[in-house]
Amino acid sequence: MNMNMKLTKLMTIGALVAGMTAVAGAQSGGGAVGAEEREVLAAQKHFYEAYRTCDEQEMAKLVTDDLLYVFSVGFMHRGKEEFLKSLEPEGCGWDVLQVDVNDVRILGDTAILVGDFKYKGKNAAPVDANLMAMQVFVKRNGQWLFAANSTTEAIPLGASKGLTSQ
Repeated sequence: MNMNMKLTKLMTIGALVAGMTAVAGAQSGGGAVGAEEREVLAAQKHFYEAYRTCDEQEMAKLVTDDLLYVFSVGFMHRGKEEFLKSLEPEGCGWDVLQVDVNDVRILGDTAILVGDFKYKGKNAAPVDANLMAMQVFVKRNGQWLFAANSTTEAIPLGASKGLTSQ
């Protein structure tokens, strides 16, 4: 094999490796967090800090008017007003209230976050549940607002009473 063919083969292999690395990085999110992801994660953290400390005025600025907040125990709040009203008089007050986000998807002005939901009420026993949350944020007038939440308890397949009869 002459030197030109070896060089061409080496460059082709290098280009293929670089291309596959770029595709794999794009599919996995590349491990790097971009500006949009940082902004939405900051908005999510800000919301949960306001929620944890019962800062109703701050929470009102951080959610959409049509907020939909679904709880793992089967009830939901429809709209900002209903959600904020649920905080009075004993609807909040937490030692721990957070979602440890492990995936962020940005789709234009919409972001979807998925993570592990953790909470512990003030002076209460720790909650021993494997809860996951999926959240939606929308960007309006340059600000990420909390639009929807759904928490669910991750249980082994077959452990659900509703699925065992099927």
